[in-house]
Amino acid sequence: MKFNFLFFFLSGITLAQINPEKEPFPPEDFVVYLSKNDSIQNVLYEIGRYEPKGYTFTTGHNGAWIKVPLNDEQKNNKNFFHTHAPIYLKITKGNTGKYYFLDDYYDIDMYSFSELKSENLIFITARYSMYIIDNKHNTLSSKIIPGDGQYEGEDAISPLYSALTLFDEENFLLGNVQGFGVFCIDITHPAKPKELKQYSIDFSNKGQYYAFFHRKKKNKFDIMIAQSDVETDKRTIRRLYKKLKTVRYVMKSIPVKTNSSGEPQIEIGKHNLHFISKEKHYQLDLEKGILLLSEE
Repeated sequence: MKFNFLFFFLSGITLAQINPEKEPFPPEDFVVYLSKNDSIQNVLYEIGRYEPKGYTFTTGHNGAWIKVPLNDEQKNNKNFFHTHAPIYLKITKGNTGKYYFLDDYYDIDMYSFSELKSENLIFITARYSMYIIDNKHNTLSSKIIPGDGQYEGEDAISPLYSALTLFDEENFLLGNVQGFGVFCIDITHPAKPKELKQYSIDFSNKGQYYAFFHRKKKNKFDIMIAQSDVETDKRTIRRLYKKLKTVRYVMKSIPVKTNSSGEPQIEIGKHNLHFISKEKHYQLDLEKGILLLSEE
């Protein structure tokens, strides 16, 4: 079995969902590492790896993952462990099980089912990424990489994001990423999540506000701001905050002047974001979280 994958880290791109694979490997080669049981719906969720007997995985000369036989040293090692192996989600309803490849080979021990409470959604979190299961529509989102993959000063053994928060009746998912700050993902359609562009006045997350412009129609936008609760900083892991302090709208359905690409035309100052709505100049103070009319 050979795997070839492309990774995209483009903010604002809508991702397609992951479709199940039909019998991708013998069931006995699926090694389960964690599970979640929904006894009410009679559904079992299992996260594990495809670990074929007598084989391991490595990358070929072109960077693609390939399955290769174990060498003699590996065969003689009674404690051989698959360092890299394709990670799958198995969803079993009744007597029917479906496998979903999670586009990942690393850090199976970093996977977990998030404690976020939702009637229809289940969130899977890994070290760098997350996935959304929509039980209502029976879909699984593609890999979501919060913060657009722009990590700095990452911790070697810990997840890079935290403080997951649902906002506006579960239309948005927010959280904090080390070295990036607060992110916001539009999950109105959970199978096709879309990350909103982040606007900030500082590269370091010092408790300032972050702004997000969500397009409603044409050039009308809802403007959200959010900030981390810096008092919940894990002292052993710098900039990994446990909670968000504030998430709220500052204005809804406001026409904003856009550029040639259709993005809000925004200037970032020392403390403020500047933008124009119907010839009125606005300043959004990201230190205080206040929206003001500019004197310009």
